Parts: sequence; C-alpha cells; structure tokens
Amino acid sequence: MKLRKTHLLWIPLVVCLFLVNSVNVMAAIEQAIHVRGQVVDSAGEPVIGANIVVKGTTTGVISDIDGNFAIDAPKNAVLLISFIGYKSEEVKVTGPSVKIVLKDDTEMLNEVVVVGYGSQKKSDITGAMVNVKSEALQQAPVGNIGTALQGLAAGVDVQMAGGNTHPGASPQIRVRGERSLNGGNDVLIIVDGIPFSGGLNEINNDDVESISVLKDASATAIYGSRGANGVLLITTKRGNKGKINVSYSGYYGITTAIKEYDVMNSSEYIQLKKWATYNANPDAYTGIDDPNLMRVGDVFRDQEEMEGYLAGNDTDWQGMIFRNGMTTNHQVAINGGNDRTTYSASVGYYKGQNNYEAHSFERMTAKLSLDTEITSFLKVGLSTLNTYIINKGQDTNPMEMALRASPFTTPYKEDGSLRTYLPGSGQNVWNPLLDTQKNSVIDDRKSLSTFTTGYIDVKLPFGIKYRFNGGINLKYYSIGQFQASNTTKRMGALDWSFGEYQHSVDYTLENILTWDYSFNDIHNFNVTGLFSAQEREFTKNNVSGNDYYDDNIQYYNPGLAQGNVTGGGSYEKWGLLSYMGRLNYNYKEKYLLTATVRYDGSSRLAKGNKWHAFPSVALGWNLMRENFMQNVNTDVLSGMKLRASWGNVGSTAISAYQTMSRLDTGSKYLLGTNGVMGVRPGSVPDKSLGWENTETWNVGVDFGFLNNRITGTIEWYQQNTTDLLLGVNLPSTSGYSNSYLTNRGATRNRGLEFNVTTVNIEGDGQDKLSWSTDLNIFGNRNKIMDLGEGVEFDKDAGFFLGQDSYVIYSYEHDGLWQDTPEDRALAESFGYATSGANSVIGTVKIKNHHIDYEEDGVTPKAKQIINEDDKVFIGRRAPKFEGGINNRFAWKGFDLSFLWTFRCGGTITSDMHNGWMNTLQGGYNNLNVDYWTPDNTTARWPKPTTATVSNKGLLARYDGSYLKLRNITLGYNIPKTFLSKLNVQTARVYATGSNLFTWFSKEYRKDGGIDPETTSTINLKTPPTRTFVFGLNLTF
Repeated sequence: MKLRKTHLLWIPLVVCLFLVNSVNVMAAIEQAIHVRGQVVDSAGEPVIGANIVVKGTTTGVISDIDGNFAIDAPKNAVLLISFIGYKSEEVKVTGPSVKIVLKDDTEMLNEVVVVGYGSQKKSDITGAMVNVKSEALQQAPVGNIGTALQGLAAGVDVQMAGGNTHPGASPQIRVRGERSLNGGNDVLIIVDGIPFSGGLNEINNDDVESISVLKDASATAIYGSRGANGVLLITTKRGNKGKINVSYSGYYGITTAIKEYDVMNSSEYIQLKKWATYNANPDAYTGIDDPNLMRVGDVFRDQEEMEGYLAGNDTDWQGMIFRNGMTTNHQVAINGGNDRTTYSASVGYYKGQNNYEAHSFERMTAKLSLDTEITSFLKVGLSTLNTYIINKGQDTNPMEMALRASPFTTPYKEDGSLRTYLPGSGQNVWNPLLDTQKNSVIDDRKSLSTFTTGYIDVKLPFGIKYRFNGGINLKYYSIGQFQASNTTKRMGALDWSFGEYQHSVDYTLENILTWDYSFNDIHNFNVTGLFSAQEREFTKNNVSGNDYYDDNIQYYNPGLAQGNVTGGGSYEKWGLLSYMGRLNYNYKEKYLLTATVRYDGSSRLAKGNKWHAFPSVALGWNLMRENFMQNVNTDVLSGMKLRASWGNVGSTAISAYQTMSRLDTGSKYLLGTNGVMGVRPGSVPDKSLGWENTETWNVGVDFGFLNNRITGTIEWYQQNTTDLLLGVNLPSTSGYSNSYLTNRGATRNRGLEFNVTTVNIEGDGQDKLSWSTDLNIFGNRNKIMDLGEGVEFDKDAGFFLGQDSYVIYSYEHDGLWQDTPEDRALAESFGYATSGANSVIGTVKIKNHHIDYEEDGVTPKAKQIINEDDKVFIGRRAPKFEGGINNRFAWKGFDLSFLWTFRCGGTITSDMHNGWMNTLQGGYNNLNVDYWTPDNTTARWPKPTTATVSNKGLLARYDGSYLKLRNITLGYNIPKTFLSKLNVQTARVYATGSNLFTWFSKEYRKDGGIDPETTSTINLKTPPTRTFVFGLNLTF
C-alpha cells in the first residue's frame, strides 16, 4: 500500500506558518492604576500562589501567604485570576482595590482524564482504564517512566526482564496478561496523541503530566489493529496561563548492590573440590581426608593453584570489580503565557550507574511546547521532544568470570602485572580485571531522536470541531563494540569489533472531526470521526572485523582489520491507513453509551486481505443520578456506576514482508572451479496471513463511600484471542528448511482487578494531618484454547492445549536418593547403581508419576523406567495475583510516602542455579549451596562430582512470591514566609530510598537468591541494587 504523502505533508507546514504569525501584541493606552487586592476561597481563607494576570498581556504576579497582591494595570483592563482546583475569575479594573473570591472548580473535582482522541469526565467513562498522575510517577528516582509505573495501576504488570539491573534496561510491561504465543505482547505507546515508536527511556520523567492506561476493547478499539495489548497514553506537560514560572528539580544519590552473590570462600571451595574428586572415583581414596587427594592432578588442576591455596589466598573477586555507582537527575523548566498563548520548555539531564563501572545510562533532553489561540475559532500548537542517549555496557556482563574465579588465586602476578587466565581453570577462566582496563572491552550505544507533533484546532458552526494532528519521529541509533584479545570476552583469541547503524522515520497524519450537541441538557452527544495515515521506514547496516594492529582503533575503522571482515543489514517499510468513528451519548449523565468502529488497512498484508474492522460498544449506568437514589445518605454511599463493554481489537504481529516468499543466501556451490554464492527458497508465501484478533468482554463497578473518602473500581474481563500465529513444520522434501507461520491458534485470558483509594485522615496537610492510601490487586488466568486442528501440544515450543501459555512441563524432583534400605531397593528397581562412581545415592531423585505394567496391564514391572510419561505440569510463570499499595502523609510542611509492591505465586527459574555458576563439579568456584554428603543428608542440592551432575535443573525453580518496599520518600516544603525573602515561590527538599527491602521465598534466599523479581527467569546479571537520593524542587 503506497501512501500519498505529497497530498498530506503540506498540512504540518501550515502549523508552522500559523505559529510564526501568531504573535499577538496588545497596547494599553489608558493611564495605569496601581491595584492592590486579595484572593480568598469561598470560606474566606487566603489563596496562596494564585496567578493574577492582566488579560491580553504577560504582566502578572502571584498572591502571597495572605492572598494579597499588587499589580499595575490600565483602567478598565481585565484581571484574570486562576489557581489549580478553582474556577478562573475575570475582574474588571475600576479602582485601586479589589477582592476576589475563587470558587471550587466542580469540573476539576469531577476529574477529567485523557482518553484516546480526547478527554472525558471520569464519571462519563464507560471503558476500563486507569490514570496515573505525575505526582505518583515521580516518587521513584528511575530513568525509565515505565519502571515508575510499577505497582501503581491495576492490571498493569511491570517487571525487569531476567532481573536485568543495567541502568538503561527497559522493563517489560504487560496489560492484562499475554495473548500472543509467537507475536508481540507489548503495549502501544501514544505520546500527546501520536503513536510513539521510541523507547520509554527516551522520555524524561519530569516532562510527563500523566499516563492513562487503556485496558478493555471499548477503550482501545479506536486504535484497531494495534490495540489488543493495551495502550499507554502519555501526556506531557504544556504551558499554563499566567506569570512566567521557572522551576528546577534535581536529585543526586548513590546506587549500591543489595548484597554480593554468595559464592564459596577458600575453605568452602576446597571442601567442594575434595568431595567432587572423591565422589567421581571413590575406590581410589579412603575418604575426603585422604592426603592423596591434595595433589596436582587430583584436587588441584595445576601447581600454581595448589600453591595459591597453601599460601592462604582467599580472593574476593566481586569486591575487586564492584563499587558504588551514582544516579543524578536535573531539569530546568519554564512555563507561562497569557490568555492567547502558552508555552513550556525544559532541558534535562539524567545519569544512572549500577555497581559495575562499565555500566551506565546517560540521557539529555530538550522539550518545547507552544499553544496559541490565533482567533476565537482557530488554535494551533507544536510540541517537540529531543533526546540524546549514551548507553554503556548493555551487553557487558562481568559475572561469568568473576563468580567462577578461584579464591585460591590473585589477579596480579609477582611483577604487579595482571594475570590473563587464572591458575586452576584450565585456561577457561580469565582475569575479570582485564575487562576494566582502558579500551579493553567497549559497548557503546548512542541514539539521537526527535519526536515532534503539531495540531490545528478549528471551531466550526453547530458545535463541530476539526483537528489536524501530525507527528514525526526521527531516530538515529548506533552500536559500537570492541573486545581486545586479552579479555574475558576473547580469552586470547583475535580481538573483535562490531559497528551497527540504524535509522528510522515514523510519521502519522490524522484528520479528526468532532461534534458536540446537547438537546435540552438531557440528551448529550459527542461524535468523533477520524482518517489517519501512518508510515514507518527502517534501515540497518552493520560490519564486524577482527585482528587489529592497535586496540585504539576500536570499532571506528573496520577497514583496518587484518582478519575477517563481514557485513549485514536490513530494510523495512510499511504503512497503515485507518478510518474511525465513535459515538459517546448520555441521557442526563445517567445512562451512558460508547460505540466505536475502526477500519484498518495495512501494507503488511496481502492483496484482498488488507482491511479489517474493529468494533466495540460499552454501556454505563450512573445509579447515583437516579431519583430513587436521591435520599441515600452520601455519608454512606456517595458513588455507584455500572459498566459493561464488548469489542474486538487486533495485534500487528506480522512483519513487513511476512506474507511474501523469501530467498535465503549462504550456500555456495562450484561453478567450474569457482565457488559461487547461491540462493535457496527461504520461506513459504502465505497470502491469507492476517492479524491476531482479540475479543474482549468487560464488566466494571465504580464505587464511592463516605462522601468519596473511599473510591475505587472492580473489573472482570475475558479476552478471547484467535488467529494466533503458530509455526507449521514442513518436510525436508518441500525444499524449505524452516517452518512457516500461519493463523490457527487461540488463547483465553480471564481476570479480576480491584483498586481503591481511601482518605484515611482528612486534613489539609498543614495544621491537620492528612493520610491517603491507594491499593490495587489483580490476577490473570491464561489458557491455550486451540493449537490447530488435531494438535494437542507442541512440546518443542512448550505449548499445551488447556494449559497456561507459559506452563512448566517437566520431570519433578522427589528430593535426593538417600543411603537407606528403602531408597536402595527403589533405585535398584529402576536399574540404578547404588555404589561406586555411578551410584545414585546423593543425586536428584525424579518422581515416578507413571507406573509401567506387564502385558496384563495389572502387574507392575519389576524394573521401572523414568521416561517422557513421567513428566507433569509443575507450575506456571504468572502469579496468582499481584499489586501495590501506596501511602501518602502530609503535616506541617512534611510529606511522607512509601510504595509496596507484591506478587503471590508463580514459578521462576534460575539460570544462575542451573548453569555454570552452580556446576558442583569443583572445576570452578561455585554458589555456596547446601550440597549432599554422607553427613549432610538433609541438603537440598546433590552431591558434587567432577562428572556431570544430572537433573540439578529440577531444583532451580522457586516460588516467585515477594513483598517489596519499592520506595520511601520523606520531604519538607520550606515555609513561604522564608522563601518570599529570597524571591522563591516554592521549595521542597526530600530524600528517597528505593528497593530497600524484599521478603521472598525462604528456599530461594537460602540458595543465595537476592531478588526474585523477573518476568520468568533469573539470568545472571550484576547484583540487584538499591538507591538512596537527596533532591530539591524549586519554583521561581
């Protein structure tokens, strides 16, 4: 599908022309009057910090601690007075004194939240959504706005993939579980109304005003083929009318490892090596105290290793490569405007480190937004977000060598130079300090991006409005990697470099018509129509080489490589055209209806199958507006709304050219005497390939009690996803070596969500203590409903009909074989040895779930066999339920907040315990686990041996439950009486601690686990960290 850009690109140019000519100059010729006044609320209390502006100018002041102000204004001029939470007032200047009473803004109290293509009063919303404001998002001093969402929204699961602790790592965000098996499950990100293709770490947290999460089909159907996985609507800060405000926000702190990994010290390691050597050949030794064990070729691999042990070395390798990191963030912003034009600009800088020097994330941002009302019917605006990122060490993991390194040896030779390989390792473990030398291991990732959006609003007769939205996202991204020969990455092999350069262009153009009409204030209509065009173009090129004559060349000039130089690249381009219509109707704000249909056409799909419609409908009933509810005591029941919705949304899990056949290269053949590159069929064309589709049902209740001191929602949903992309294997005779994807599977997700906000102590936070709490709990149940006709399982992929998409199907351990008559007899019934080097005593016992019978089907066989029939479903990675609880206190200028997050249930696997960090073979250092010996038969882990330790992976599974104190913040607002002397409006100092405490599985803690937070598997990364920062917020 080819988009006619030449017909559409003129529209953004109009935005710029309007902005250039939007300067409005007002001249006041009348004689100026010095006006003194006071701003109070409806109770007569002074309003501190109210904005007073001479309408049509930039002249303005703010009210002081007593609500008083003074301003020069022409006679008959109009003063515009505004303050958050109150209705703005306009007062004509007729004399030298004035008193203004601001009334509560009932529209503000009836909260307005951002929804797709507009905003609505919360009381009028029929879909499932949650709104998180900047105050909550800024509680956590993190570099990624997605991480800040953790624990704040029901139905939104935010976890670090693999337990990644790199400061630039992005979390995995899932809304109401995972629907797709082979496609993506990532949420759609919308920033200021335009789809955003960048990463969340490109957005400065301080620039975010709020995040709305759209969860059900009624809320997401307006995004059609991209809405199945939920939508994040991010609204950035824009200008406000009034005096220019300059603000600064910043913090600085340290990041430190919660603890080091628990590996063996010298005395523990020598015991492991003795047992491993003895158990591998018990007939050669009298026991582990046999002096013959302590020889080179037995316990010790070489002479230098033995000498290091005898010298009493006990090297802490983690202590040598780890140190405390720092995290800091600074932003300066300016905000202001008059009644015609508002503006907001900011520059920000963030840098985060963890406890390994080579890991850091650095971000610089510059943002500008401008909105101007050219006439009473024409308004235009522009916003641009520009980001430069330097991300270091993303793929540099020091743990492999640091944790395997023997404590018997030291990093330095006698002459003070660094060792290369370490004694006792068979040259398989190299000195981790080699990687910390200058220019030895480099992993630099840099990106420069700009995300610019603009709009034109035109008010037309009869309540009709036209809006043009345009946005473009440009991004340059580079990867530069270099590994010197004498590093843990190359281990003496030729040095290596890699460089990659990516460029992407995304643009979106939208034309939106809305019509608002109210008939006798009873029948209220809002109709929205949209035509949208989106296109993405992506290019990637890379080159690698090795054997450079100088390490300082790094990755900058692969042409100087004396060894092999290879290159690669890719290109992708796709477009999407969309039509959307939506009707919002309410009768007396009592009965609510939302109906939406979106029609998407994608260039990714084959001709004849490009277009698909995505409808939804939702109903709402505000019970509190019924006549029979008018006598209800609001001190008991103050709010009740019922909601129900149905809809169909899609997921663009198909790549740009997946419906086409593909040719693969790489095979060479002889043409005469010359080798010639050949091509072969790479994939089967599938013209019927389409979107994965999700049908969603949602029922919700919004409630309020005790005059809305208790408010919340309860949601139930079911999502039926069909046409899942599943692989089909082809016979080798077909000429195709790979499987191909086709639409043939189905999954179901069901869940419950509960969130409640309580005002526990109702106070003003000054003279009277205030305390409020937000609690959310949610759970999701996933099931595979279809894997294709006649298919009940795909063991290679791990998919089983009727089970969770990410279930664990495996043998189950039954403890360890013990040296008892019962276990010996049972082991011998399986044909296992119970003595000698191959004895199973002390090894992992597999539970026999399937009895093998003789041919009569009644008599158990004397010799049982453990085979595939003994595998069972033993867990799933998804928790039973999870959530968060956030508390906020305020009193006498002090504020205290703390956020807990929790997970209950779910099974996590630990690559750390099932990999080379826990071999129990004695060849390398080991996790300090409790292993079996004849004197320690209650141990969890099997006996060591220099041979293979079988089935220990069955033990590397743990309960994923945890309770975590995510962050705690104590702040103080400096009194305005003191600040006024410094010409400062507001000042707040605070201290925040993050990741302070985690309570989790006793078994995982005993085995050396530090933090169970992960999406499914704990990978071996640098240790989890906690952060302590001190911050300052100022407004001038």
